[in-house]
Formats: sequence, C-alpha cells, structure tokens
Amino acid sequence: MIETLNNIDTELFYLINHHHCTVMDYVMWFFSSKWSWMLAMVLAYLFTLLRHQEDRRLWWLPIAAMGLCFLFADQTSNWIKDSVCRLRPCWALDDVVMFHTKKGGQYGFVSSHAANAFALVAFFWFRYRKKSKTNWVAVGLLAWAVITCYSRPYLGKHYPGDVVCGALLGILMGYLVHLIASWIEKKLQQRETKK
Repeated sequence: MIETLNNIDTELFYLINHHHCTVMDYVMWFFSSKWSWMLAMVLAYLFTLLRHQEDRRLWWLPIAAMGLCFLFADQTSNWIKDSVCRLRPCWALDDVVMFHTKKGGQYGFVSSHAANAFALVAFFWFRYRKKSKTNWVAVGLLAWAVITCYSRPYLGKHYPGDVVCGALLGILMGYLVHLIASWIEKKLQQRETKK
C-alpha cells in the first residue's frame, strides 16, 4: 500500500515538475519566495486593521494569532520531517527540474510552506466566516496558498503528498489557533463587561 502511494506521488511529482515555461518559472519562484509571504502578511494585517475599526481594543489579537499559526504549523511540520525522514524529491530522484532554488534540507514530509499557508487561510476562514457573506480575504489567501503549494513540486522541493499533508496539518493548526483566539477574546470581553 505504502509503495503504491509512493509510486503515485512520484508520478504526480514528475507530471508537475517536468512542465515548465519561462513565465511560470518566475511566477512559481515568486510564490515560494519570502516576498510572496511578506505581501500576504501585509494584506492580512491591513485587512485585520480594517475589520477592527469599530472595536480597536482587540486589533492585536488576530495579529498575535497569525504569529501563533506560523509558530504551531512550522514547528509541528519540522518535528514531523525529523520523525518521518522522507527525502525530498530533489535528494531522492534523478532528473528533477529546479529553478533558482537550492536543495535545502534533506527531509520534506510534510511541507512547511503548505502548513504555514493553510494555517493562515484556516484561521481567517474560521475567524471571519460569519461576519460577511463572502470572506474575500480568506478567498484571496486560499488562492495564494494553493499557488504556493503547487510551486513546491514545480520547483522540485516537495512531492504532492508532502504538500497535501502539510495543508491538512495547517488547517488543523489554523483551527486550533482560532479556538484559542476566540477563548481569549471571550475572556477579555467578559472582563470589560465586569468593569
């Protein structure tokens, strides 16, 4: 069973990794770079400030929660990598196409990029899903996260399975942080009403 899954994962990896064009090379490189993350964080931060114009007392809570999303998702994904020890495709396979990237660490299961991106998406989805008909920030972050995840096998850094499992881990971490932030918010509001 494991061997069959590994073979499917390898075939999907080659399917994604071996279809390159110049424009897509730069697009995928950008979405895996720190610049993409910085842009996503700035937009999420601005959205959070706009959402809290009426109640400025709790503007800091979603910002702190975003930091927790990254902390939980990143540290958990790194722990899983060191426990599972699955080699990245760029270390394990021949004929891997890489564009402006280095091999990096040897282990790739699960993808930290995917875990971090989907933790942020999940947090925003659960936090703001009832506050507007369409949660545009979550939709925008979802598009960003999906492209970021696709960029990882495209650039030779991860198998698709690494990315899918990383995304699932990120959703779990984002939901956990949402629960923590909601609990803190409720406690702070109760304290305010007692004053």
